[in-house]
Amino acid sequence: MRLSCRFIFANQLKHEHLPYLVLPEKISWHLRAYKNASDIHSLLPALLQLSLESVSKKDVATYLERLKRELKRGQFVALSISPLSSPASSVQWNSTPVLAKKIAELQGAPASYQKASYKPITDNTTLARNITYVPTEPTPEHKIVIEFAGQWNNTPAYLSLGQEANQNKAKASPKRDNTASHRSLAIFKDLEAESRSLYINIPCSGLSPIQLKLADDIEPVEKGIQMDEWDNVLIPVLPVLKENRGMALRDKGYIYIVWNNKIWRELAVQPNGYFRDINLDYYQQKECAYRHLNVDVSTLFPDHHYGSEPFEIKQNGKVVCRSELSENETERVFGLIEEEVELVFPNLDIEPITLKTLPSPQKVGQCNQRQADGMPLPHIWVPYVLKGEVQDSLFLHYSEQALNNDQVAALEADPASCAIPLNDLAQYSERQAFSESEGNILRLTHPAQDANGEALLSAQQESNIAGVKLPNLGGLVIEYSEELGVDESDDFFELKNAEFEWSSRAYFRSAATNDHGNFMLRFSAPPPEVKQVDIIRSAHSDHGRGVQHYVLVESNVSVSELIG
Repeated sequence: MRLSCRFIFANQLKHEHLPYLVLPEKISWHLRAYKNASDIHSLLPALLQLSLESVSKKDVATYLERLKRELKRGQFVALSISPLSSPASSVQWNSTPVLAKKIAELQGAPASYQKASYKPITDNTTLARNITYVPTEPTPEHKIVIEFAGQWNNTPAYLSLGQEANQNKAKASPKRDNTASHRSLAIFKDLEAESRSLYINIPCSGLSPIQLKLADDIEPVEKGIQMDEWDNVLIPVLPVLKENRGMALRDKGYIYIVWNNKIWRELAVQPNGYFRDINLDYYQQKECAYRHLNVDVSTLFPDHHYGSEPFEIKQNGKVVCRSELSENETERVFGLIEEEVELVFPNLDIEPITLKTLPSPQKVGQCNQRQADGMPLPHIWVPYVLKGEVQDSLFLHYSEQALNNDQVAALEADPASCAIPLNDLAQYSERQAFSESEGNILRLTHPAQDANGEALLSAQQESNIAGVKLPNLGGLVIEYSEELGVDESDDFFELKNAEFEWSSRAYFRSAATNDHGNFMLRFSAPPPEVKQVDIIRSAHSDHGRGVQHYVLVESNVSVSELIG
């Protein structure tokens, strides 16, 4: 049985269909002859059937009501088999806004006619080409090439060039050199012939990358130039422990790269042997700026004695300290923040005295501990040659604990006394590889069985990167019982070996305490040739002036007795 109307998409509606349009409200009347919903459903277009599938098994009244709703949505329209005697008016279509708009457009449009079945006449006259010349800037043809020792899998770190106002931002990562198996190359292409600054970038999780400057004024070269060794060379290094049965990695501690008497990188060692950078610049800018005052009344009033005299310290007009002078007329006051404070004697007829404060040494926990934010790295990139010059003043230092500010200053002032020199990286220029010698720089060999970082060592064993031999000792420790009222926070113990010019200090303010409340003073590990050390104690002989004196506690102490 055929339907008395047909259904088409609304977007297929034409001007000639208007006399046949059936209102959604009239669809029930047009399909009144059907007694079963399934009979109507089987004759509808497939897409309309999908919309009505859920009611196809119900009674015909329910089905027709649902069909009316679908037509009112305006996606489909119903057309009668023959023109309607009284077509619906525009007012009647207002209940279906989408179709009402479409019908209004068709009613205002001119009648369309089918085109004749012949091709339109075209003008085949050939015209002269109208060519417009648009000048273009020539593509820059210079490059900067950074050479890396070895070939390895990708790491998160990458290089970048400094960006001036008229320069494009450029990034590059090292790729294997197919013509030389001993190296990788990071190439910045399509550069102008202008010098650029070069940086290492360490991505961080959720933060901006840590940016480490390598050099300024790196000169690009023409793109066709090739070199056996480029003017800028970085060498990936892996700090290792060398044992009789193979190599191993540290599972904790900190690595410091000292370059030109400045700590350039601080990295935290992860339990799996990887390294994570610490943003030193960020924490140095964030440091707490506390100050202290050394009071010595004997220098202010040499003709009088004011031992045990009560005094007050005023900062910005407020009393921040009340105490008494010692018998020798001195005292030290910490926790100040202003560069000048007033010394007041409440029981004496003396005007307040303005005194200058001094920057205070930081105590453990006084500022937030430096956090490692860099993505884990399998090795550490260090500069070997920059702008054609070998970087001689380059050292690597390992510490079980993060260095405090004084230890950082001591390391920067004299890195040769306790850090490992990286001069032997020159092996790379001589033989494009590293030897298994007993020096500080080694070729990576097989890892010891069940050693820490075994997988990381194995993955890089044949990569031609450099191993840096760390001392097997983790560090030296002295346990010290604090004498309250005598010891000061900037007192320290020092281990020293004059023959090999090695020394290491541990300050009281940076010492942790054990379960007995004693200081655990930790010192960096000495090089293997240092077998004995002298123990020196530094203390304040004059609290007012902050002057320290040194006492030899014990000489020629075996290093093995101090292993922590």
